[in-house]
Amino acid sequence: MIELHIDQNIIEYSRKLTKNKNFGKRGKYDGSPRQQFIGVVSENVVRKYLGYKPMMLNGFDGGYDIEWNGYKVDIKSMERTVNPRPHYVNNFVDYQRNHKADAFMFCSVNTKTKNLWICGWITKKEFLQEAKLYKKGFIRNRDNGTSFKLDADNWEIENYKLHSINK
Repeated sequence: MIELHIDQNIIEYSRKLTKNKNFGKRGKYDGSPRQQFIGVVSENVVRKYLGYKPMMLNGFDGGYDIEWNGYKVDIKSMERTVNPRPHYVNNFVDYQRNHKADAFMFCSVNTKTKNLWICGWITKKEFLQEAKLYKKGFIRNRDNGTSFKLDADNWEIENYKLHSINK
């Protein structure tokens, strides 16, 4: 996993983008404004790290964020208050399965430290073989003893099943 500090300029730029546009217009399960902001910050940090220009105010991207190593990659991110661990899971909502991405890059944002962790990447084909699908209504339990009910079909994959990022 790669730990990157989130630059204040990226936070401010991402805030402007999400203030002026709803990035979740995919149809279903589009994410709250906060979730969209975390996603935009994450994408911009990853873009900077990999040498891409910052994202722009465009329409729906078809379900992928960057073309990287020959793949159309969707950058997925989770907001956390702790650093990710190898057994922590990354989520992917099944509604997005048929989008154009053929790979996923999973990130975690620790909002206490303002650091982003690139947890790894995986092709969509590998993901669908390795991840577990939990149906809407299933109760998920966290390490800290809390639980929540899924409000959509959701795929989960642990960090240790992801490929490392080689720049």
